[in-house]
Amino acid sequence: MNDAKSIANEPQPAMQALVSTGEMSLGALKPKGACWYCNAPLDNVRRFCNKGCADDYRTEEETFRLTQ
Repeated sequence: MNDAKSIANEPQPAMQALVSTGEMSLGALKPKGACWYCNAPLDNVRRFCNKGCADDYRTEEETFRLTQ
């Protein structure tokens, strides 16, 4: 089915690439109605408001993991 609801539930290619490379498991983050990086309001499907927030979140997580 190719309606808007089924399209919105499909994984985003950028996120799928991050998860498949094993660099970062951003796909494991559950949508929470706000961006995981800047807390801007979002729908209940997306995790980040834009690619910049996703990249910044990934960078901070990698830095945090390296300092542990």
